[in-house]
Amino acid sequence: MSAGRQRLAATALVLALGLLSVAANAAGASWAVGLAANSAAEASAGVAPAIPAGVAAACTAPTGTTVTVSWGAVARATSYTIWKSTTSATSGFSVAAAGVAGTSWTSGSLATGSYWFEVSAATGTNWTSGQSAASAQRTILVAACL
Repeated sequence: MSAGRQRLAATALVLALGLLSVAANAAGASWAVGLAANSAAEASAGVAPAIPAGVAAACTAPTGTTVTVSWGAVARATSYTIWKSTTSATSGFSVAAAGVAGTSWTSGSLATGSYWFEVSAATGTNWTSGQSAASAQRTILVAACL
């Protein structure tokens, strides 16, 4: 075994959790997941989906109080979560909708104020992307959307 492989083997992390063991090399380049003999457990590995790009928020009508958020599709994404902030484009986000199947979502009636939206993608129930960049600000006034 080469010196490099010996160092890698010496720095490998092995975690045993009952019937499941997980090993990762120090550089994080590879993972090995194993199951103990005669176990009924399952193991899966995957990659988080990409962060959605092209997030935009548009008023559904100039005199309305709803906004449609749209974004580009993410490969292998099975659903999306829409995040809303009334604070700023960089903080205060909370979930506005989860489990959205398509690449657009329309809000319910919004109260007067300023809004920013972000989107994250999910693959199944285990893998979620980071949140996208915030959309441009949308402002709801009494019976008007700007």
